[in-house]
Amino acid sequence: MKFQLLKEEGQVKRLKMNYSIFIIIFSVLFANQTNEDKDLPPRFDFEKGINLGSVIPKAMSDETYRPIPDYEIEKIKEKAKNYIPKPVSDNDIIIFETTIGTFKGILYNDKAPNHCLNFKKLANSGFYDGTKFHRVIPNFMIQGGDILSRDGRKDNDGTGNPGWTVDAEFNDIKHIRGILSMARSSNPNSAGSQFFICVSNQSHLDGKYTAFGKITEQIGVIDKIVNSPTDKKYAMDLGSKSIPKGENKKDWISLNNPRTRQPIFYKIPPNREKSEYSREMLNKLRSDNPVIPIIIKTMRVINKDELWEYFID
Repeated sequence: MKFQLLKEEGQVKRLKMNYSIFIIIFSVLFANQTNEDKDLPPRFDFEKGINLGSVIPKAMSDETYRPIPDYEIEKIKEKAKNYIPKPVSDNDIIIFETTIGTFKGILYNDKAPNHCLNFKKLANSGFYDGTKFHRVIPNFMIQGGDILSRDGRKDNDGTGNPGWTVDAEFNDIKHIRGILSMARSSNPNSAGSQFFICVSNQSHLDGKYTAFGKITEQIGVIDKIVNSPTDKKYAMDLGSKSIPKGENKKDWISLNNPRTRQPIFYKIPPNREKSEYSREMLNKLRSDNPVIPIIIKTMRVINKDELWEYFID
């Protein structure tokens, strides 16, 4: 009898534990959807199932995801400024370790020596560690290298720099799939730390941006990165093509679909100001930032002959 009671108590405990886990998962998935928002379109299709591995990172509490204050960013920039790298050699390879996977590349030092040395300086000083791929556009490219992607504010992603610039070194390298090139503003000589990797051939960039490297191993990882759900995709999926019949038009806002330029409609959640909600959704529609951060855990330029020392460290 005592054994039977213990067995039943164990089953009850397991049921309680399973129930608790379900509540936690449900709370995370619908953290931003209150009971008052129940009239909004569903954010997940339960009939298709939910891949929790792609929705909730296994280690979201990891230090990698922790935003850092401005003074820490300034320290990182100062360290990079004072760091003196070894000269770039033909044996150098780039190792990108991200939260999605690791991939490798090479540098074209003979085509863009200043960009290659600058990239090695930033990478080996630790400047890129913890930065995000803040812009991903399917069939085009992924962009990263902005130190401001670490401050926890998405609105300034894409505006950061290391504190100096590198003059353009336009060359005859074609911007094909896997090419590593330097981002810049309208000023050709404004490259700093931000870079992009082409996921497909982009001939219109040839001779206009400095290509200085190429991804040579595990290139499939960049496909995973570029196809990650973005703020824009989330916002587009949340909207409607028209206001449902019987709805009060005053309860809805209309914004332009960035792809088709056709109107897309959103019902204003209860207790939200129309103008404030409109700004929020407009910012999301303009954002190519992944919903779940894709972070460069470490990036190093290593001589192949010294690769064993890198893994020992």
